[in-house]
Amino acid sequence: MDILKTEHIGFCFGVQRAISMVYRELDKGAKKIYTIGPIIHNPQMVTILKEKGVIPVEDVSEIDEGTVIFRTHGIKKEEEAYIKEKGVRIVDTTCPFVKRVQKHAMYLKKHGYTVVIVGDRNHPEVKSVLSYLGNDGIVLQKPVPVHAKKIGVVSQTTQDKETFVRIVEGLLEGAQEVRIFNTICESTEIRQKEAVDLAQRVDMMLIVGGTNSANTKKLYNIVKHVQPCTYHIETEDDLEPEWFSGVHMVGITGGASTPDFIIDVVETRIKKL
Repeated sequence: MDILKTEHIGFCFGVQRAISMVYRELDKGAKKIYTIGPIIHNPQMVTILKEKGVIPVEDVSEIDEGTVIFRTHGIKKEEEAYIKEKGVRIVDTTCPFVKRVQKHAMYLKKHGYTVVIVGDRNHPEVKSVLSYLGNDGIVLQKPVPVHAKKIGVVSQTTQDKETFVRIVEGLLEGAQEVRIFNTICESTEIRQKEAVDLAQRVDMMLIVGGTNSANTKKLYNIVKHVQPCTYHIETEDDLEPEWFSGVHMVGITGGASTPDFIIDVVETRIKKL
């Protein structure tokens, strides 16, 4: 059985940057390190950091001392204000590409545009961007006309371009002016393209990453359209031997928050089947 992997696999730039920043804090001997929510959407990596003393909390009011890590997806404006008021040490690992979404969204609102965010309303990145708009924004996951004279559009960084384009086209029906900032992360686009290309050459695809990872789920949905024999797994323990019956070539790709070591272990397990 042959195993092929996409070229861009493992941590993306933003995730690698965040994890490196956290390890630097640990190396300094920092005590009581917190993140508001998981720093990245990979349960295995979050568990490893938790064992080293990096504690994710859901309610910012639980923090009154120590060091606070702003996670890769960004945090809400009111959470940032609370932390600064407390005067605790801050390490901001928000992905620069997420910061770009916030910047463009605030620019659009300042200049009188009705702001549309293409993405998932329940995703922490979108919640963060909305909070900096005073929750005065529209979140869309499918084409819907928005009747406003001036519409400004940004995208969740992990959005697929096809959906983004379809939603923008739908907005043209109800607006006199539409201004667009394509804030989809380049790494996301590259990974999606590579995964589709690989899926066309193999008998089965494995998408490795957290089940809570938006970009991993996007990868799975996109690849599934091309290669019906596609599975989304978190770790090697999710592999089922019967999947590989009659399979001669397996393709593997991973989400932007999937560590290399998990990919390596999955590959090793497949070779042992």
